[in-house]
Amino acid sequence: MIKVEEALKIILDSVNVLSNEKVELRVSLDKVLAEDVYAGLDIPPFHNSAMDGYALIASDTEGASSTHPRRLRVIEDLKAGYVATRPLGSGEAIRIMTGAPFPPGADAVIMVEETKVEGEEHKDEFVEILREVKPGENVRQAGEDIRKGEIVIEKGKVIGPAEIGMLASLGMDKVEVIRLPKVAILATGDELIKVNEALVPGKIRSSNSYTLYGQVLCCGGIPVDLGIVRDVREEIRTKIESGPGCDMLLTSGGVSVGDYDLVKDILAELGTEMKFWKVAMKPGKPLAFGLIRGKPVFGLPGNPVSCMVIFEQFVRPAILKMSGRIRLNRPEVLAILKEDIKKKPGRKHFLRAWVELKDGWYWVKTTGPQGSGILRSMSLANGLMIIPEDAGEVKAGEKVRVQLLDHPEM
Repeated sequence: MIKVEEALKIILDSVNVLSNEKVELRVSLDKVLAEDVYAGLDIPPFHNSAMDGYALIASDTEGASSTHPRRLRVIEDLKAGYVATRPLGSGEAIRIMTGAPFPPGADAVIMVEETKVEGEEHKDEFVEILREVKPGENVRQAGEDIRKGEIVIEKGKVIGPAEIGMLASLGMDKVEVIRLPKVAILATGDELIKVNEALVPGKIRSSNSYTLYGQVLCCGGIPVDLGIVRDVREEIRTKIESGPGCDMLLTSGGVSVGDYDLVKDILAELGTEMKFWKVAMKPGKPLAFGLIRGKPVFGLPGNPVSCMVIFEQFVRPAILKMSGRIRLNRPEVLAILKEDIKKKPGRKHFLRAWVELKDGWYWVKTTGPQGSGILRSMSLANGLMIIPEDAGEVKAGEKVRVQLLDHPEM
């Protein structure tokens, strides 16, 4: 039985970042960029107006005020997407909209709120300027956001909405990313039935298939459900061998020491390079990890809470690394314990907990009974309270580490 930290290191040392693929820009969200992106043009590509107003020559506004306005002739209206028909001369102005290309001859824009027009609005021949304007005022310069040739987004960046917008502005309709891992999920056990089947004595519905499916989705993997298989050696072996070409295999159940816990034996028969069988933690001590044809395989315990906690501590970081992510761990905080906790020394405990920020401090308490089969304890939790191996009792008022499950950084 090895420690949690040692198990995680073995797992992360055993998995590699997956290959690249080119995808449509619209589906690149949350994927990791596989190459540096250089700008092929200035952004914005031309000088343009930052305001609705009037493009003019700043020197024509010298001395202008609300009591002594400067009067300029309006020679045309310029909307975004169009260019001026001729250069601007002294004593002239062009009515301009935000984003419209800056007309030649002009050197500033005055906001429409700081002007007064004669005649009907939009049909004015002259405009009165009510204050002095400085050269360059309200003008967006070409390349002020991005200069042609510079790195816009570096390799390894997780693509968010802003990055998608930036890539679109550069004319990139496809982008090179690290492909997401396909994760096969197989539930084992004679006691399991499908969720839409009627319960009969001795049977339970296969919740692990669904929690694992959701957990894989939440960390960016592509789940592939292989269904349920009975505790029959040949059936388990056939299911594992005939599964689709995925990048990772997750099995739940069959990794303990019972007569019908067959998964770990079958994995060994299939030539799996097993790295370890048990981890010094609770819940989730029975965990098998190895490589089958170079691909990671996790034999997860059948108890639903154990299965979920094991996924959080080991499978999730492995999927994130394979996806090209750099930040692999959930954020952690120190929180003040609101109740006494007792445990036997020897194993690290991950207690389902509710953590909240109050008066500048994080406070934490368990979500109730902590049995490894009580799935509701996970449903009520927004964090996992971590109690070290050597601890026997932790008193209310002491500080403990809490892994945040529901957090903007996750």
